[in-house]
Amino acid sequence: MAKALEGVKVLELGHVISGPFCSMLLGDMGAEVIKVERPGQGEFYREEAIKNADGVSLVYPAYNRNKKCITINMKDPGAIDILKALIKRSDVLIENYRPGMLKKMGLGYDDVKKLNPRIVMASISGFGQTGPKSHKTAYDMTISAVSGFMSLNGPEGEPTKCGPAISDFLSGLYGALGILGALRHAEKTGEGQYVDIAMMDCAMSVLDAFFAQSRFTGVEPSSMGNRRNNYAPVNSFPVKDGWVYIAASLQKHWENLTNIMGRKDLFENPRYETSRMRKDHEIELEEIVTAWSMGYTSEELVKVLEENDIPCAPVQSINQVMRDPHVVARKSILEFDYPGVGSYPTPRFVPRYSSLEVPTDRPPTLGEQNEDVYMGILGYSREEYASLVERGIV
Repeated sequence: MAKALEGVKVLELGHVISGPFCSMLLGDMGAEVIKVERPGQGEFYREEAIKNADGVSLVYPAYNRNKKCITINMKDPGAIDILKALIKRSDVLIENYRPGMLKKMGLGYDDVKKLNPRIVMASISGFGQTGPKSHKTAYDMTISAVSGFMSLNGPEGEPTKCGPAISDFLSGLYGALGILGALRHAEKTGEGQYVDIAMMDCAMSVLDAFFAQSRFTGVEPSSMGNRRNNYAPVNSFPVKDGWVYIAASLQKHWENLTNIMGRKDLFENPRYETSRMRKDHEIELEEIVTAWSMGYTSEELVKVLEENDIPCAPVQSINQVMRDPHVVARKSILEFDYPGVGSYPTPRFVPRYSSLEVPTDRPPTLGEQNEDVYMGILGYSREEYASLVERGIV
């Protein structure tokens, strides 16, 4: 079967999450991705990560499927010529180093487009390539704080970061999206493009209409825990064996909930007549619902709520999600055999194509494709390749 990005060649100079995740998405769509790592150590998440008993990273495989891996000592002057040769044959260059680092090496966008005018170069960083904070070191946690994301997350009055590194993954997604648009432009015009992705912009992009809300209402949005700002009862409620999320946001949901609770008096109580009024009495309503929900198991409560058309869901652990019949039926978890680890589970590529193939090649071991790339693609002789190894360049 054909692949969406078949024939597109991607060079990744990435580490940690955002750059690797971005290029992995392109690899999932069929692009040929060559990932460059340090000889001996590899990138950050080969070394600085949770590992199994054999010392193999359990994090690296999550962001690096559908790639080839080669090693280059980028601090060696001889490495620049190799990188330039790879750039000349690439359609896309992805990097997520500190802004300015590649420019100092003679591999900034102005240098790169002289080598390959059609190339699309994407740089992912904390604050972007311009602005007074562009030079600052950034992590997902600090971006969550400075972008306003943290102020809207967690229990009321307790700003909390998101569980997953949300700004890292968003920047990878936006990076892939920006690259696809730039590739389309290059296809039509022959002109390459520089794509500047800032993690802070990415985090801000999913903050709903909160900026407008703050300006036009004068009310500063803040964290609400598991609640919603205009509806009640909407929260996670305890049951005998865990938690169930109940979203009785619409009037019909509220009516149905009071019916199955046997509390018609609540529905008829004028204090709870509208969603806004129920929100004003949220705590007392939650105490009533909690006293009722505690009489059920998670499975029992979800069943009765669904039978009465009330939006709900069990709060599932990661292990429960992997066993969820729906997840199993859709094969939403991809498993591949990774050396030193065994069967490795990870979320699959999300879009489902009607007739295009989505490759599922396992992530590479460090330098696994060195000979294939250096001798097969770049044309080095075996003696020349051996010399690169001996000199510590690869």
